[in-house]
Amino acid sequence: MWTTSGMALMAVLLSNSALALPQVPVTTVVKTATVYVEWPGFTEEYKIQAEKTSTTVIMSTVSVIPQPLSVTSSTSQLPSGIFYPGQASGSIFASGSGISCVGTGSGSCRPTGKPGRNSTRTRTHTRTVDFGSQSSSFSFFPLSTSSSASDISTTSNELPNFTTVISIPAPTSSLESSSTSLEPSSSMSSASSTSTTTEASSQIAIASTPSSTGIPFLRGVNLGGWLVLEKWMNDEAFSGAFSSAVDQYTFDTLPNSAAALKTHWSTFFTESDIKTIAATGINALRIPIGYWAYDNADSPYHTGADAYLEKAIGWARNAGMKVWVDLHGSPGSQNGFDNSGQKGNVDWQQESNLARSIAVLKTMATKYGSLEYADVVVGLEMVNEPISYGNNKFATTQTWAQSAYTAVRAAAENKNMVIVMHDAFEGAPKWTNIATSLNADRSFGVDSHMYQLFSDADNTLTQAQHITKACGWADELASANAVMPTYVGEWSAATNICVNPDGSTTAGTSCSVDGCQCQSVAFDKWNEGMVEQVRRYVEAQLDVFESSSSGYFIWSAKGPGGWGFLNGIGNGAIPNPVTERKYPGQCGGGKRRSARGSLGSRGETW
Repeated sequence: MWTTSGMALMAVLLSNSALALPQVPVTTVVKTATVYVEWPGFTEEYKIQAEKTSTTVIMSTVSVIPQPLSVTSSTSQLPSGIFYPGQASGSIFASGSGISCVGTGSGSCRPTGKPGRNSTRTRTHTRTVDFGSQSSSFSFFPLSTSSSASDISTTSNELPNFTTVISIPAPTSSLESSSTSLEPSSSMSSASSTSTTTEASSQIAIASTPSSTGIPFLRGVNLGGWLVLEKWMNDEAFSGAFSSAVDQYTFDTLPNSAAALKTHWSTFFTESDIKTIAATGINALRIPIGYWAYDNADSPYHTGADAYLEKAIGWARNAGMKVWVDLHGSPGSQNGFDNSGQKGNVDWQQESNLARSIAVLKTMATKYGSLEYADVVVGLEMVNEPISYGNNKFATTQTWAQSAYTAVRAAAENKNMVIVMHDAFEGAPKWTNIATSLNADRSFGVDSHMYQLFSDADNTLTQAQHITKACGWADELASANAVMPTYVGEWSAATNICVNPDGSTTAGTSCSVDGCQCQSVAFDKWNEGMVEQVRRYVEAQLDVFESSSSGYFIWSAKGPGGWGFLNGIGNGAIPNPVTERKYPGQCGGGKRRSARGSLGSRGETW
């Protein structure tokens, strides 16, 4: 067997399909190698040691021993969260050729980065990972838990030159350890190829550091307007006898509303829709549902929506997608908007309603946080868009969030499920102290909603200014994401702009120039200039979310005009796949974006 002590091919542990390893012949004896990991503020050095005693590869407990490194010029620094090979020794590694470096030219690898820590820590962590072959100039070495070592057909003693860049999450205080058995899964030819490239095409989207919970980077859509009705999204449901209703609460009071709801639930989204969405590169669904699906006491709300949530979870599983269950409507209404189920008064912060919310969440956590759902349900959002003004206090919301998190965490069997709190419109950084105090090991996440059309200030911006503002979101998201998984649970392609015949844009919903078109016109009438401007804005937002968050969900999969993800896919206003770029680099980023882009086509797992 190969028994690994130390890092033992750390790439296998840190990336799921984001990296393919070079083929390692069975007759090779690997003695030591070095990997440098650059974090914000310091660099760590990892020693890899392995010895071969048979043709089976065993990944054993991994001990990571960081060592401080010297300071170099800031121009030579790699982006945070990137690690790369250092100089190796042993029978197969020739100096400067066995492993080549990123950004250091030729010869032996040299670490770059900021001062290392003055202490030595040991972390232990292993993961089981499957690697599929990826295109490059040499054969890869896929590893899986089910393949047979008998597939090996080479006895070459040579290892191809290669260069590797891997995105990994920020260090945490502790990591679980386990034993992982991995075996070669494909035939391997003689290793005699040239090095691969790490500089990804600018046409590929970037991918940020994922959370430490085993959850992939989430590229998602919301299934809005389905299990929680919103009149502006559901014209058909609110037509005829239901036209007087203004929200789900009033809808459910009307005669025959139960039957109408079942018709809506069974037709608005189907498994065919989920397959179509998955084909665009989307890997996650955020599914809003109201508290009344689990507790409708003393209310007119109809139950039954949870049965359709169950269907959607099954559809997602079949499509290889993940699900984030979102408690979109809370007892008493958390914001007075129709998306809470009931417009008007905001009574959520009444003590009885806060307690009732936690009781509902415990019911949800017991079900969706069970191991039965662990392969597909990755998140549970505790409340959507609670307001923090008027009689509703942010301090009350934060205190409740800590109690709710503790209750949900205790009820959920799946401890890797992220328990998500909306930022209450205060910004994600205001929640970092809560995440720290909970000592949540990144199982507490925050959801920020990013829109640019609901304020007077936003509605004075040209499209170029909207893009600049979107680019400016990166720092806030990244600073929060370094402490806790930070998601953009809602965002949109929509802005209030008009496009002139020369391609320039103006703010507003009406034109003053002949041939001008505003985004507010019927979606199917959008001209090429409008589609281009919307696409530019969408791509800029996607680039920021990919580089600076743990995932994002556009609002919504279906919706009127430009609010519909599938509409935008259809006319080219949204890239298909979502990682494709017509207008790369709008927010800058250069090599950092390219390096992460090489990993980001499907997301990484830690």
